[in-house]
Amino acid sequence: MKVETANYVCSICGKRHVKLWRHGMYIGQLICAECAEKRYYPNDEYDETVWKKEGEGYIGRTTGNKLPLPEWKVDEKGRVPSYLGPGPEGEPERKTNKLVINCSSDDLPVRCMMVPAYPDEDGDFWEDDSVPEEICKWWEELPTR
Repeated sequence: MKVETANYVCSICGKRHVKLWRHGMYIGQLICAECAEKRYYPNDEYDETVWKKEGEGYIGRTTGNKLPLPEWKVDEKGRVPSYLGPGPEGEPERKTNKLVINCSSDDLPVRCMMVPAYPDEDGDFWEDDSVPEEICKWWEELPTR
């Protein structure tokens, strides 16, 4: 499958040949990791979870407390700490390739969920839940920066 990348460019800084994200609800501007990091959404929270080891796994119970997500940097795999918060003690931190950013153009923060921009052969983008495996692999192999 050939991927159309002629317009695969960050709408803010013009960077090419890196992982890009798009708004989760519509096809619009594309954003690179560095531009997304500058637009960190400061008011994002997760539900605090208390974990209990049970058998080979863990069972989680939310406490009702809301905790702020730490400011994040996109890693080389295109992932950031999940809005679900940290995993059980001793388990790796849960990660996601979805970025929550401030996409406002004024002083009021507007929370936007950005998903990986997986281009298709027509110059459009795959829906996040129907991306062919070879396209996911192509995106993952792109540099983050």
